[in-house]
Amino acid sequence: MNRETDQLSDVLTEMSAKALVTWMTHSALQDIPREALLVRGHDFVYALHANFVLLRDVLAETLEDIEQQSHDLEERLNNLEQRLLALQKDNDNLY
Repeated sequence: MNRETDQLSDVLTEMSAKALVTWMTHSALQDIPREALLVRGHDFVYALHANFVLLRDVLAETLEDIEQQSHDLEERLNNLEQRLLALQKDNDNLY
């Protein structure tokens, strides 16, 4: 994975931790038993992790697609530049 997706992963991990702490604090204030909090907390973390892994994978694929499209556009631009140079050369030969 590249640096951008690593940075995004770090941000998402931090967001997960903050969300978990907020959720656990809120739940504790509602007098939910500790055991239930642990079970729910585990489920919460698992769901967040699964969502962030999916998001990371989607973003990585999107980045790869963008890079490929950029490469394709660069090739097309180079081809157009070569055609323009050839046309200029042909035009110069006419005069």
